[in-house]
Amino acid sequence: MNRRIVFLLVATVLVLAACRDAGAKEGFYAGLGTAYNTINGDFNGDGGLQGGSEVIILPKIDNAFGIDILGGYGLTDQWAVELNLMSSPHSGSWRGLTGDIQYNSFSINGKYSFASPDKIQPYLLFGLSSDVLLIKKGAMDTSTGETGDATLSGSGINLGAGIEDYLDSNVSLNMGILYITDGVNGSGVSLLLAAAYHF
Repeated sequence: MNRRIVFLLVATVLVLAACRDAGAKEGFYAGLGTAYNTINGDFNGDGGLQGGSEVIILPKIDNAFGIDILGGYGLTDQWAVELNLMSSPHSGSWRGLTGDIQYNSFSINGKYSFASPDKIQPYLLFGLSSDVLLIKKGAMDTSTGETGDATLSGSGINLGAGIEDYLDSNVSLNMGILYITDGVNGSGVSLLLAAAYHF
């Protein structure tokens, strides 16, 4: 974990230290923040996929920061349905070659917030995701020698947890971790930090 992640986590914990009387509620909410995404699994920087004459490389993908957009609806004080869109640009390497990679993930999750006497509420997430990786110059037609961009897509199961700090009845800060299993040829972990407005 690099210094920027440590700094973000420490800063968020300090913000969460002050307690106010607020918490999860029914109704719509929307938020914006940052995501630190890691992509693992089959992406080891040496392997590849082949279908007919097309070969797609599986590069080792560096961790990277991106954007996190979320929206949801609180069904009760504890249960909510949440949509999440993450997007991050990455760099990758394959057998000494380097290139650019774009990661996009859209997920729908059930969210359960634990009852708490103060404004800080822990929560759990569980749901499904649709993930897309664009690997620049990551495909080759072996019959012609032509190269092009490769797009890999897949679905995954999400498991997540975090804490949400309600600064008042409408504004909250959210810090969490999301684990995606069986996504695009592998798995990934995302660290999330976002602010949300509750209508």
